[in-house]
Amino acid sequence: MRILLQVVRRAAFAIALVSIAAPTARAGTPRPVVVHDMSFINFSQEVDYGARNEAEHARIAMLSDYFRELLEESHRYRLIDPAPLAEDLRKHGEVFTCNHCEAAMARKLGAELSFSGAVQKLSVLVQTVVVRVRDAESGEIVALYQTDIRGNTDIAWKRGLRFLVEERLNALP
Repeated sequence: MRILLQVVRRAAFAIALVSIAAPTARAGTPRPVVVHDMSFINFSQEVDYGARNEAEHARIAMLSDYFRELLEESHRYRLIDPAPLAEDLRKHGEVFTCNHCEAAMARKLGAELSFSGAVQKLSVLVQTVVVRVRDAESGEIVALYQTDIRGNTDIAWKRGLRFLVEERLNALP
């Protein structure tokens, strides 16, 4: 009986160790990525009249930081600081519209993936949040997701981005 009890205890201990180690083994090493600043693209009629909404430009900077925060919290990615790319960014301008430049820049820093995104303002009420992931080696688009949001507020923009990261990007294998 005593031997049987020891065997059961050892088996339970082994099962506990495997269950603790399994999620770590499955998760693997976080992938090195570069997350570029998001772009703001204004398709609304406001632009025709020369309007510039400073709150939206501040909001896009906030959203870029939030994007990095969400990806880092997922523990799937290791963020590489894009600061060394400052000269390239000045040369190419907006990353979201630079036609593959983000993949080459990410490759330069040793990243596997390049993340970029944009908020496209269609009207005062309707915006679209877009997230794009490129393979740094090939430049091919690995993922491209978008969602429409209603409301031109910090909360609405963050909610749209959080949906794309949690329900789309984090669902990728």
